[in-house]
Amino acid sequence: MKIAILTLNPGVDRIIYLDTPARLGTLNRAVRSIVSQGSKGANVSIMLRTLGADPDYFSFTGGALGELLEGFTKKHGVKSHFVRTACGVRTNTKIIDSGGVCTEFNEAGGPVAPEELEALLGKLFSDNHDIAVINGSIPQGVDKCVYNRIVRQLNAKGTFTVLDADGEALKHGLSARPALIKPNLRELAGILGKNEVELDSKEQVFSGCRALREKYGCDIICTLDGRGSVFCGDGGGYYVDAAEVPLCGFSGAGDTYLAAYLYKRYIARESLAASLAYASAAAGAKVTLPGTELPSTEQIEQIYKAGIKVRPAAEK
Repeated sequence: MKIAILTLNPGVDRIIYLDTPARLGTLNRAVRSIVSQGSKGANVSIMLRTLGADPDYFSFTGGALGELLEGFTKKHGVKSHFVRTACGVRTNTKIIDSGGVCTEFNEAGGPVAPEELEALLGKLFSDNHDIAVINGSIPQGVDKCVYNRIVRQLNAKGTFTVLDADGEALKHGLSARPALIKPNLRELAGILGKNEVELDSKEQVFSGCRALREKYGCDIICTLDGRGSVFCGDGGGYYVDAAEVPLCGFSGAGDTYLAAYLYKRYIARESLAASLAYASAAAGAKVTLPGTELPSTEQIEQIYKAGIKVRPAAEK
């Protein structure tokens, strides 16, 4: 099973911890900070590698931060296919205060030159993969419709395409009919043109997912942070509980969920319900760890064996 992961707007995360509430317009003193991979694609690739898969990671690099990102993937044995850009790699800053409130500042990334984009896509399209995961935002210099083009070309090759994006990038990519999308609640509300309050229950989330499925024909997993997740797709509909664990670091939980689901469902060939439960356990293991540190298989198995409730969406 060959898996490709594509990220057009990679970044490095700087996570700053405060021992006081964050205050605007004045000095905030950090008690510690962490620098780690901030790319969704890097997270998915590293997690897949940890679980036993051998993914191909396609992305941009450049500058000192690019070298740092290359080091992260190399350390975990991920086969990476980088194209160097003049703009380098962006920084995403996360500030977590004493109450656990996380405030994020993400750079736009880019501008990526047309020839740099074509060089990267040329690498991706030159090989055939069974699954391709396209994730993250689109950098400056790249057309916002690019995911539509990428999904269409991969679909034409018979690839199972997975899209994990937001806003206009998700809307344009969705119209090309990927096989699976994985929005969070905010992203789902955006694509449906709703307010998050209108998707307060899992039943309302499932109804929204079903409407998207009827229009675009894709499977949908909507992650709901501490409330678990909802699946709507070929296997029917499921409500998945979240693991009950102490919370430490939220960044990368959705990426961990996606990697674990893909591994169990399409590589280990386990049932849909078991794959969803394992994915929820993996996300639960992730949030017990600081920064973007990803869990080990042992940490995931411990939570998975404790039990994650998965029930058909028809049940209350």
